[in-house]
Amino acid sequence: MSKNIEKRKPTFRFAALVMIAIISLTTIGMVKFDASITTMFLLSWLIVVPAAMKLGYTNSEIEEFGFSVGKDAFQSNLIILSVGVLIATWIAAGTIPTIVYSGLTIITPKYFLLTTLIVCSLTSVATGTSWGTLGTSGIALMSIGTSMGIPAGLTAGAIISGAFFGDKISPLSDSTNLAAAVCKTDVITHIKHMTGTTVPSYIICVVLYTVIGFKYANNTIDYNQINQVMNILNDNFHIGFVALLPIIFLFGLLLLQKPPIVSILSSAVLGGIIAVVQEGQNIGNLLNYMLNGYSIDTGLVYADKLLNRGGIMSMAETVLLVFIVFVIAGILQKTGFLEVLLQPMIDKIGNSRIKLVGATFVASYSANAFSSSMMFTSVFVGTVMSPLYKEFKLKPENLSRIIEDTATLGGPLIPWNSNAIFCSQTLGVSPFEFIPYCFLSWITPIISFIYGVTGFSMKKYTEEELKALEEEASVTI
Repeated sequence: MSKNIEKRKPTFRFAALVMIAIISLTTIGMVKFDASITTMFLLSWLIVVPAAMKLGYTNSEIEEFGFSVGKDAFQSNLIILSVGVLIATWIAAGTIPTIVYSGLTIITPKYFLLTTLIVCSLTSVATGTSWGTLGTSGIALMSIGTSMGIPAGLTAGAIISGAFFGDKISPLSDSTNLAAAVCKTDVITHIKHMTGTTVPSYIICVVLYTVIGFKYANNTIDYNQINQVMNILNDNFHIGFVALLPIIFLFGLLLLQKPPIVSILSSAVLGGIIAVVQEGQNIGNLLNYMLNGYSIDTGLVYADKLLNRGGIMSMAETVLLVFIVFVIAGILQKTGFLEVLLQPMIDKIGNSRIKLVGATFVASYSANAFSSSMMFTSVFVGTVMSPLYKEFKLKPENLSRIIEDTATLGGPLIPWNSNAIFCSQTLGVSPFEFIPYCFLSWITPIISFIYGVTGFSMKKYTEEELKALEEEASVTI
């Protein structure tokens, strides 16, 4: 009998109230009670399902809507879990320690700000975490900069630019994988497309930090901390070319267009082999690292924070978040909530790509300021704006790139954002001191907006690709 109940389309007011309720619940939980975004999105099920039932849908139908879209998270989640394995084996093989060690060897007084940017970039790309980079290399470099008499805000700006460059561009980053997953593009395509805005911005940062750094060329560096970290890495790992083979192997496979999951796991296995043969790791311990992350006690806090990470379990929350987001978005989409909410925006944007890009920027910075979370912003903007980009025949990597250019890099620029707060507390610098010097966070969105206005590097679907998407959608339905 329930199947005969007439399904109603939500009014704009009702759809808006539901969306506001979801955003408010998630934001209050995260900001006021420091709750996990995953927990809050799961609790939003108590808002979404009753709202959909009010339109005449049964609980079974609603669950089917959610899971029919939730299965699309399968590939993204396997990549994320594979990355967890990769990080653990790369540390065990000495790959990540070698990258960090190499970065620390290039620090000189004349180019301190430049080398600070590069060291934090290398650390973040290798580990996939901006916060981990800030808490390890960042802290050490801050104390070095202070001993040289360099303004704390300036050093912090270089550290943050490097740390968030890696968090944005690394295939090991959870935020990078999340942005790609929410926009329904694969992470490698997403990263390749991001280089169009990130690389020019990074080059400009290199020039700026180099020129500004000349002012402090005659200052002296206290190498004690640097040498301490380097000695720890050298004592516990074989630093050298062999340790870099897994990362060279991975990039080679990806350049040959091999499947991402196979490429990542193959590189992880190679890392495991090197860990056993060169580092003397026990196979049983190595398999445990793959699950729970690499573990070591070096006696140095900086080194332990850097090295104790990775494993499948470290990625579990991100996997759950991606799945829950897909399920909730699927329900909102198939019950008409997103369509009703987007219609006024579609009417205002019209056929203007410039307005579409502008609306994405406004939505991203507003959500970042409102929620204090770049993860929430990625989820919200990706879910809401994806249908519009498809309407404009723009590929999803255009949206995922803009989200990263604004949400990921915008966090440190908003003083009350969780990223700015973490940067401030970890580095011991007020947000208002480092915000002017976070050059990557300022420059990248400008380049990204210019691309959006001119249409340069904005990839479009071909008619054949659009037809294939429509056929796939009709089969799914």
